[in-house]
Amino acid sequence: MLSASANYRTLLRTSGAWAFFLPAAVGRLGIAMTGIGIVWLVHARTGSYAAAGLVTGGVAVADAVAGPQIGRLVDRFGQTRVLPCALSAHAGAAALLLAGAVPDLVAGVLVGATLPQLSALSAARWSALLSGERAAALPTAFALEAFANGVSYMAGPALVSVLGAAGRPGAGVLLAAVLVVSGGLALAAQRRTVPPLTGRAERRHAGRALFGSAFLR
Repeated sequence: MLSASANYRTLLRTSGAWAFFLPAAVGRLGIAMTGIGIVWLVHARTGSYAAAGLVTGGVAVADAVAGPQIGRLVDRFGQTRVLPCALSAHAGAAALLLAGAVPDLVAGVLVGATLPQLSALSAARWSALLSGERAAALPTAFALEAFANGVSYMAGPALVSVLGAAGRPGAGVLLAAVLVVSGGLALAAQRRTVPPLTGRAERRHAGRALFGSAFLR
C-alpha cells in the first residue's frame, strides 16, 4: 500500500494533474450522494419507501440512457463547451426536486439525465496527459481513478445519510448538487489538460474498459 501511495503521489506531481483530478473527485462525491439523498428526501415527503425507490429508479434509468448521449456531445464538442450546459441543467433539475415544483419522479428523471460522467472525463484527461513516452503510467492513473471512486461511494452515502437521519434530507440533496456543479465547473475550467477532439471517443472507451466495473462514476 505504501508503494501504491508513493506511485499516486508521483503521478499527481505531473503538471496539471491535481488541477483536474481534485475537481473531478469533488464532483464524483456529489454524484455518489445523489441517489441516497433522493431516497431520504422523497421518503420524508411521502412516508413511502416504494415512492422513494421509484424516483431513485427513474434517476438510474435516465442516467443510463442520457449518459452516453452526453458523452457523445463531449466527444464532438469538448468538455469545456458541454459540461457547463449539462451542469446548468442539472442545477435546474435539482432545484425543481427540492422545491417540489413538479412530481418527484419527473424531477428525478431530469436529475439523472443531467448527471455528468466526471470519472470518464477525468480518465480521458489522464489518457491525453500521459500519452507517448509516459503511457506506461496510465494503469496507475486508472487505478487512482478507481480508488477515488471507491472512496466517494463509501463516504458520499454515509454523509448524506447523516444529514437525512438528522432531519435534513433536503440539505443532503442540495449538498450533492452543489458538489456536482462546483466540481464539474472547476473541471471544465481546466483548459490546459482538455483532450483534443480527435480520438477522444477511443480514449474514453479505453478508460471505461479499464475501470468501468469499479464504479465508473
